[in-house]
Amino acid sequence: MKNKIFGCTLLFVITAAGAWAQNLPNVPNTTTGLWSSPQSTITEGRYRSNADNFIRPDQYTGVSFDKWFGMVSFLSDDNNSAIATVGLATKISDLYFAMFYSGNMWAGKPVNNYIEQEPGTVPAGGADGKVYDVYTSTPNVATGPVNNVALLFGIGNMGFRITYRTNYQSFKENNIVVDTTPTGQQNRTYQLYSDYYAENGYIAPQVAWALAKDLTKDGIRPYLTVDGIFNRDYQQTKTAGDDSFGNKGELIGRSSNHTDPSFAVGLGGYHIYNKDGFRLTADLDYVLSFKFYNNEYSYVDNGVYKTGNIKGTYSPGSNPYIERSFNSNLVTPSLSGQWSRDKLALRFKFNLPLTFENDEQNSMTQNESGKLVYNNASSSSSSFIFRPDLRLALQFKIVPDRLTLNAGARLQATAATLKTVVEKSYDNGKKVYTRKLHQDSYGSGFVSRFSIGPTLNFTENAWLEAATGVTNVYGDGAIDVFAPGGFFSFGSLLVGLKF
Repeated sequence: MKNKIFGCTLLFVITAAGAWAQNLPNVPNTTTGLWSSPQSTITEGRYRSNADNFIRPDQYTGVSFDKWFGMVSFLSDDNNSAIATVGLATKISDLYFAMFYSGNMWAGKPVNNYIEQEPGTVPAGGADGKVYDVYTSTPNVATGPVNNVALLFGIGNMGFRITYRTNYQSFKENNIVVDTTPTGQQNRTYQLYSDYYAENGYIAPQVAWALAKDLTKDGIRPYLTVDGIFNRDYQQTKTAGDDSFGNKGELIGRSSNHTDPSFAVGLGGYHIYNKDGFRLTADLDYVLSFKFYNNEYSYVDNGVYKTGNIKGTYSPGSNPYIERSFNSNLVTPSLSGQWSRDKLALRFKFNLPLTFENDEQNSMTQNESGKLVYNNASSSSSSFIFRPDLRLALQFKIVPDRLTLNAGARLQATAATLKTVVEKSYDNGKKVYTRKLHQDSYGSGFVSRFSIGPTLNFTENAWLEAATGVTNVYGDGAIDVFAPGGFFSFGSLLVGLKF
């Protein structure tokens, strides 16, 4: 990934090994890929450092230290967002304990300021001369802050990790006034809400288990993860008097919540060949994912808002009511290899992900009684998706025990999709026609990427890891080693100390 920012990260570690961790990507379904050191990022995950492994339930036993291990880092990501990272690990007898935090705390948290005053115009349901909390605009629940926490417990060559990720924001107040004056209008208009509630963002806990030791001499180190991703996008209000439509009661402004549970298991690698410095490993991973919808909408009954339910989403617009369901099965067989001799070491991994998806969407409208019926277009689709992914990595010891060059490359094909769609059309609940479509595609976004960076050991107790700006992405032109973004520009820089 091309780094557009020159940034640096200084890590001070008092331990027997170094550590470094970046921001937490939205990849919650496996024990791998949650965060990445500069070395791991450059080599496309083929050469991880202790910064990756200390919080992995399948690799923590490979992190060597006597009593404790700790790290702290500060960096800017590609969106110019400052991210702080803190990690700590310790051992108590046979028990291993590690914790990790990455995020920006409350940076970017939406601000909803208000003025305590008498509105210039008494809002419907309000009292003349009463002081209210007056908001100059609709309350904001934008998802600015991102915070991620992980705790790892290890015992008996098994690791258990709990991860919690969130950018969730909410607003809940009673008896507030919102300035609803249209742009350009001079006379102020106000709305008094006896209740106002809005929420937005995700809450994503994960529980992971893995063996931290191979079951056999030829490998097999299984893992299991369970994710519960709760996505919230909801607004409910209740006016003190009649609203602008002359109705009373609780009004659902939007309701697009969904819960996305997923379950992942993996074999953990089986070595099918190991001779003359070369090892070949086969692996298999499986992820089962769902999206469940259970939302609300409002309808009017004799001037009063009533609430109905929909197994889909309600979002105001041209097609506001959509019944939805989704499930996915991802099977990823892979083949990886590694070879080393003298100063040179090479690794590769070839992933062959096979995805089977089912997606259904049905348009609905309200009938005279406020109930939802099928209307207009509906569709159900089944897709098979194949997107092979080859990752290559190299380590060359320029000066043994002092300077190592890390390099990595990734080639990822566009997604080949075989899709069958069953389209239906309804007229007030009655099916008008059905047809089946075959829609094959070969996607876009071919990935061709190269990265390079050094690891420099100043002494036995001090070293440096760096990801340079020499990163080429398909369609992004040639690499210029000396220009900004070249070899002497660093998207991440690590200085580590151990005692």
